[in-house]
Amino acid sequence: MSKGVGQLSLLKFADLYADKFASADFFVTNEKQLLSLSEYPYRSEGYIIGICTRGSAQVEVNLRIYEARPGAMLLATPFHVLRIYNSSEDFLCRFIVFSKAFLVEKSVNSHFLESFSFFLSASIPVIYPDNQDVKAILDIYLWIQEKLDRENHPYRVEISRSLLMNLLYEIQFIYEKQHSIIKNKQTRKQELNMLFQDLVFHQYKEHRNVQYYADALFVSPKHLTETIKEVTGRTAGEWIDDAVVLEAKVLLRSNDISIARVAESIHFPDQSSFGKYFKKHTGMSPSDYRIISTY
Repeated sequence: MSKGVGQLSLLKFADLYADKFASADFFVTNEKQLLSLSEYPYRSEGYIIGICTRGSAQVEVNLRIYEARPGAMLLATPFHVLRIYNSSEDFLCRFIVFSKAFLVEKSVNSHFLESFSFFLSASIPVIYPDNQDVKAILDIYLWIQEKLDRENHPYRVEISRSLLMNLLYEIQFIYEKQHSIIKNKQTRKQELNMLFQDLVFHQYKEHRNVQYYADALFVSPKHLTETIKEVTGRTAGEWIDDAVVLEAKVLLRSNDISIARVAESIHFPDQSSFGKYFKKHTGMSPSDYRIISTY
């Protein structure tokens, strides 16, 4: 895969990894190495349900780091920026990729996908089910693969879509158990951090000052900065800047978007101010970053 792909289209994803698929809008993989998705951040055009079957790696989702180990599940949406790195040589995953259009194609409810809390913007993107739950998920994976193998079956796509819905409900059950455990362990400071993180990834394009986020969360800028620093080791301002820079990096990896357009999309007044900001936080100009990340 070209390093220049910041937005990983479903068609490209299917071309790289699909084993059994009805279309580029829905496919399932066997165990695969994901090394070609490492090093540079990217955003998937589709929804991803991945499960690590062997080895280990670090998964970065919207700047937060998670450990991938056997049984760990990745639940990613088109709104997540992903990076996989420090993977062991035996790191393998299975995953299902699908578009919202595929899932709701035969449904009267176009917002069906939003009913699953693990695909909401504030959700936790990596969870660690127990062995029994992992087996239940893998059983459905294999069942979907088996149905897609029946290429002459006139209803294999409809059956697979139905099984995908079953899988989503199974994951919802697992996620609710995991979320309840995590929430019960959270302190008030950790809860404030979660609210802050969610707000940043909704508002970072329009708002880059700590004062805005402090006001929205009904705390002082000083309290917000000190709390976020204590919980994460980084200040609130650093998280905001990192979110802006991460978005810029994803956009800059597409040569179809001019640097001026990148600046505009992240709400900078002009290309010059964006260039100064980007260089301050990365040590290189936007054009230099584009060169090293696309070759």
